[in-house]
Amino acid sequence: MNIVVILADDLGWGDVGYHFSSVKTPNIDKLAQDGIILDRFYTAPVSSPTRAGLLTGRYPNRFGIRETVIPPWRDFGLDVEEETLADMLGKAGYDNRAIVGKWHLGHSRKEYHPLSRGFTHFYGHLNGALNYFTHLRDGQLDWHNDWNPCYDTGYTTDLITAESVQCINEYSQSENPFFLYVAYNAPQ
Repeated sequence: MNIVVILADDLGWGDVGYHFSSVKTPNIDKLAQDGIILDRFYTAPVSSPTRAGLLTGRYPNRFGIRETVIPPWRDFGLDVEEETLADMLGKAGYDNRAIVGKWHLGHSRKEYHPLSRGFTHFYGHLNGALNYFTHLRDGQLDWHNDWNPCYDTGYTTDLITAESVQCINEYSQSENPFFLYVAYNAPQ
């Protein structure tokens, strides 16, 4: 069974139509209707702890990511001893395990990089709060294709969506199941 997890950054519980909001979200509502709603998931009010909890299945305060995000200048990341969902699915025969979008779980060392954490493909940014059009954070490019800097142009939400569709089309050709973690940096 193929698995696609979509995480929208900074999206509130009441900001989707299927929660009876006045906000119209027909595409998200359709995904909720046809997919699985994870309504018992414990999140945090900020990015890094939520992502850490989602990818490990553990409370993020157990490994030091509780109340804040991991800023660009910090030599810190998701504990390398923690097994991620991508690690587990790799052991279960998922050859293709991609993260497309925002990582935000450490970047100062190679062992914090998504490709060192069970993923086989990474397209997106390592930090948070980058410019949606220039892909710069604090004057430096933070857009990547696997290990390499990426100079693709365009709005980040559009680039994340296009890469996700490309991954699904490519990975669907395989007989093995795939895992795609689409981590938007905006609630669009």
